[in-house]
Amino acid sequence: MIDTRFYRWLRPLLGRRRRGSREPEEFRPRGTSSKVNRLAARYDADVDAALQRLWPKARIYHDREFARDRADFLLVIRGRGVMVETKVKSDPGLFRGSTLPPLLDRLQRDGRRLVVLLNQGDPTPAQEMVAAKLGDKARVLVWSGPADDAALYEAVESLLKQATRHA
Repeated sequence: MIDTRFYRWLRPLLGRRRRGSREPEEFRPRGTSSKVNRLAARYDADVDAALQRLWPKARIYHDREFARDRADFLLVIRGRGVMVETKVKSDPGLFRGSTLPPLLDRLQRDGRRLVVLLNQGDPTPAQEMVAAKLGDKARVLVWSGPADDAALYEAVESLLKQATRHA
């Protein structure tokens, strides 16, 4: 039997960390594959490049920490902000948006605008959920590359016009 006091003394020497200091990637469910993580990192980089390409004078802020209640990007154009959340699916099935409720709740309280970008799949169930929470302050669309830039541009600009009209 191991003395717990000895174990506490030995633990820092073995390099084990305390439970409260886990890295953000460790919060992901154990079933998440590294392939999906690589796809998500690549997709975020592609979305960042598209935002810079479509709005070269905009300020783009990245949220590097993993949190379910914060969007991945904040796009500030002409003094108006639009949150951009990216979602990556490894299969082309339905996107139900099961990970969106914490973000939607926060944005509903803050009154922010949101664009959810999905790499593939059918976003219809997520569109219905987002519309129920945020109404016309949000858009969900499939963006898979530069060929879809027009849809992204139209979605963000329509939200910016709303923000200007309601200001």
